Amino acid sequence: MNDANDIKLIKQVKSGDVGVYAQIINKYQHMAFTLASSIVKNKQDAEEVTQDAFYKAYKALGNYKGDAVFSTWLYRIIYNTAVSKIRGCKTDTSDLDHPEVDKQELVNFGENLNRLEQQERKKILKEALSRLKEDDAFIILLYYYQEKSIEEIEQVTGLSKSNVKIKLHRGRKQLQLELKGLLRDELTSFI
Repeated sequence: MNDANDIKLIKQVKSGDVGVYAQIINKYQHMAFTLASSIVKNKQDAEEVTQDAFYKAYKALGNYKGDAVFSTWLYRIIYNTAVSKIRGCKTDTSDLDHPEVDKQELVNFGENLNRLEQQERKKILKEALSRLKEDDAFIILLYYYQEKSIEEIEQVTGLSKSNVKIKLHRGRKQLQLELKGLLRDELTSFI
């Protein structure tokens, strides 16, 4: 689904076919959850933020003018909703340190080694991202995972171009340090 298709779907929703909004949700729900998780650092809160953001986006769809790519507009709503959430309940974000929070679903040991290695890489990357500052993790996800430009990230976050670049640079350096530490810990526990 490209942006032209998004515009078509939005027009259908605006003209009263609200059921079409489910297609928009299906397209963006995974990334919305990922972005929310990068900020709130808690699965339950991320689900709540995602749901709230889609509801807010639906209510504000009449205000969407098409000046920015729809995904950029939506990610801005997700970002603002997540930031509001962490400002409202700072104490809930400490649950991530509990060892049960980030268990991978490695129930089927019969799967091949490649799948196990991919899950481990994801787990380690997720853990490293969770240790970054919320804004830095969010910007890294937008830039690398969503392949958003600096200008689009500017629109989503409301930060200046130079500030986005600084946070991206700082986030990469911090992510590299976190990954080195996690991999060193993994190697030590393996030996």
